[in-house]
Amino acid sequence: MSEITDLHVDHLVTGMRRWASGHQAEAAVELLVGHRGWLHRPDFVVTALRVVDDGPGADASDDHLVAVDWERAARYAGRIRTDGADVAVLRVALGLAGQPVAPPLGELIGRLDQAGTTLVLHAIAHAAGWHERGTVALVTGGFRVLSPV
Repeated sequence: MSEITDLHVDHLVTGMRRWASGHQAEAAVELLVGHRGWLHRPDFVVTALRVVDDGPGADASDDHLVAVDWERAARYAGRIRTDGADVAVLRVALGLAGQPVAPPLGELIGRLDQAGTTLVLHAIAHAAGWHERGTVALVTGGFRVLSPV
């Protein structure tokens, strides 16, 4: 089995996607993948990610499954003393993965930049299963009730 530090970011991404199971976990993983910043931080990678041999995405290929230890990632996030957009993306991902997050979601969203907001919107839509229903919404056009497609 490889060490997590031996894997290139592209292999981390592939392994995380193969490991994630369920809309919320997939959404949280895709949020981290889309952001990319956290996967380039060795301290985060060593703390929150691990190579596993088994799980829902395991097969006989040479590709590794890379599990996210959401509890360790949450403890890592709790030690961060800045409140920027990058940290907000990480904390939203933790919330999607079922971890309690602070500050509240409304405060986190207020810290996002345009790229982070776009990633979070896509992640929330995935967590809600919109990708399976073909649901599309214009999110900048004001509030309105969506009718079924």
